[in-house]
Amino acid sequence: MKLLSLIRRALRPQLPPAVEKTCWKIADCSLPGTAHLRRGRICEDAVGRFVRDGLLGIAVSDGAGSAPQAALGSALAVRTALLTLLNHHLEICPITADNAAQVLASTFSQTVNTLCDRAAEMGAEPRDLACTLIVVVASANFVFAAQVGDGAVVLQNDDGNLACLTKPTNGEFANETILMGCAPTMDVQIRSFGFPEFPLKSIAVFTDGLQRLALRMPPCEPHEPFFQPLFERLQCLTVPEMENFLQEFLDSSRVNARTDDDKTLVTAQIQ
Repeated sequence: MKLLSLIRRALRPQLPPAVEKTCWKIADCSLPGTAHLRRGRICEDAVGRFVRDGLLGIAVSDGAGSAPQAALGSALAVRTALLTLLNHHLEICPITADNAAQVLASTFSQTVNTLCDRAAEMGAEPRDLACTLIVVVASANFVFAAQVGDGAVVLQNDDGNLACLTKPTNGEFANETILMGCAPTMDVQIRSFGFPEFPLKSIAVFTDGLQRLALRMPPCEPHEPFFQPLFERLQCLTVPEMENFLQEFLDSSRVNARTDDDKTLVTAQIQ
């Protein structure tokens, strides 16, 4: 367990410091599920984000329960995705509404290649690092998300209305989750939301450990009693207070009573 924790820490994106004030207020938290704790396993979710020149990038990943190197796979997927996005934004051309979908597709391709390369270096199969992946890029006037696997992205506008930007993706069967690393190519769900029809206020990105609480199934719609109090509370907090609140919220008895899986939640609000 200690070795895996060190690996995950080493794989976190080492991003250069921001050089200007951001218009985003953002916090995240990732905690092991109670079932993982009972089995002595670490959290196999991973999360990362950056803000550069007003552009927000978020990546979350859930290591597959069947994958021997689930924690490594999710951490590597998040690191690769964020560094690929940041490199494109800073070194190639800025990410805009015109090129975001193409950049996200390229990012997922690069991430799959990285997982396969790392598996080969280890003498393992790519499925040994299998994981889900959700990536979001957003600015004050656009938001795009790409997803493989479960989890979702939920948006809130200035009027408090909620909408799912992405939804959990399944395979041929309802209980089958599509995963990064299980196939050389895959369909990536890429979605965007239009402005000014839906003036963006808040974003939430979460792994499947929170799906039962956060989504109404089967229509797969945001569960208002989950999100409205959450966004309202976070709006009043500073970033350090947001981090503490998310930690306490995800580790609360009412959340743990509904899910025993690893759980990750990222929230971002335009200031």
